[in-house]
Amino acid sequence: MKPKFCPKCNRILIPKRINENLFAVRCVKCDYVDIFEGKPFIGKDKIPQEEERGEGVVKEKNVFATYKNVCPKCGYNKAQVIDVGVFYSDEDNLIMLRCGKCGYSERVGRKTS
Repeated sequence: MKPKFCPKCNRILIPKRINENLFAVRCVKCDYVDIFEGKPFIGKDKIPQEEERGEGVVKEKNVFATYKNVCPKCGYNKAQVIDVGVFYSDEDNLIMLRCGKCGYSERVGRKTS
């Protein structure tokens, strides 16, 4: 069933099911009512499920984790090096190491007190 519009005010008509094939549509603004036969708005079609995919070629979670570093949280021995850059010209670069397994990040470099 296609949406129907009010012939008086051109607004969309709100449907209401009376029985299996009988519908009434009503305009909210001017109270126009029309009764007709038709199919329901909502079908009983099911949405197809996505097929399951295999593991793929990459077995590790983070393929960029190539730097040898032991994670203090999970003990994994590879990390990704991330250079955040400088915020001001007189600062050192901010370098982070992200664990390839759990994603824990730690800061590397000069520590200030």
